[in-house]
Amino acid sequence: MRQQNRGRFEAQTADRQPRRSARSAAIAVLLLLVLARIGTEAIKLLTYADVLLGGGRMLVYGDVQKVDFGTSIARGAQSIPILTEVPDGAAAEEYILSLNNGTTVVYQGHVYELNRNLTTVLLLGIDRTVQNETLPGNGGQSDVILLAGLDTVTGETNLLEISRETNAEVDVYSIGNRFLGTRFEQITLAYAYGNGRETSCENTVRAVSRLLFGLPISAYLSIDMDGITEANEIVGGVTVKSLTDFRLSDGTKVKQGDLVELHGYGLDRYIRSRTGDIDANAKRMERQKQYLQEFTKLAVARTKQKLTFPVDLFSVLSPYIVTNLDIPDVTFLSSVFLSHGAQFNLRTVQGSFEKYNGSTIYYLDETDLFEAVLQVFYTRAD
Repeated sequence: MRQQNRGRFEAQTADRQPRRSARSAAIAVLLLLVLARIGTEAIKLLTYADVLLGGGRMLVYGDVQKVDFGTSIARGAQSIPILTEVPDGAAAEEYILSLNNGTTVVYQGHVYELNRNLTTVLLLGIDRTVQNETLPGNGGQSDVILLAGLDTVTGETNLLEISRETNAEVDVYSIGNRFLGTRFEQITLAYAYGNGRETSCENTVRAVSRLLFGLPISAYLSIDMDGITEANEIVGGVTVKSLTDFRLSDGTKVKQGDLVELHGYGLDRYIRSRTGDIDANAKRMERQKQYLQEFTKLAVARTKQKLTFPVDLFSVLSPYIVTNLDIPDVTFLSSVFLSHGAQFNLRTVQGSFEKYNGSTIYYLDETDLFEAVLQVFYTRAD
């Protein structure tokens, strides 16, 4: 296994203040009424008012003070130093400048500013039923890891896809929840070192934030396979042009290129199964991306018929979900997403596969990862 760059540090995230249930319920009702009668802009105003007057918290990046990029970004066998100023007589293009505690970056002669209108939500698809787990290592794994960046002004949404096999620094815990240290392993295992609920999500947030050069993450939402199946049935089943050969529960063969409506066992096989090939998970991620795109289309169509559909869906799926978002958050974010036509861009990161101790490890290209962070979470300022 090649030597890893450990010159990154864990991001600091702001504490989230709890809301009183009565106030949350009242706000939820108001938001739903406004969504049905007035529209997205009024939802934004009510959300901002709740933060300013009621002591709630804002999900956007407006108050982020620091993004810790470490000391260098790898480029093949070389690395690009990250400095706060260019040495006298040096060429600026040879360096990355991290200014204003990393909220301003100069890269390849261009200036990038952290998008202050952005909300980030870590979306996790879990390979087992949500439950409280007492033994670290048994909390399940995150088969799907997506970091959503939603611009709360424009409604533009970008998803950064992270392979479950990505080699990353993961916090490891023992029985009794004793912290043992941080070590490099598949990032999917970050979820396992928790209770299968909140602490699993929080540990994955730490691992992803650390992987992305200390980028703060506003919120998280995980859903297990039972919840995905339930959501699939709520929209009436998702039809895809199959990217692979597989079988349905009744033995029916589906060949690559066939149109198939996914339900139950067939859905599970399509978005979860993988072979022993070294790139099997990459192929599975392509199918998951395809499924997400088609599911979104159906969910948007349902929302046009009934504007409160996103909140209804969130409520029905609550037994399968672990999140630190509440109903007002979901209402606000879904309304912003819809205001942009409910479209999203998916950004993947280049890398290479390697077999290690019987497992597949995916090593991200550090330069492409850095450029992905600038593309998704920053804006060009020049």
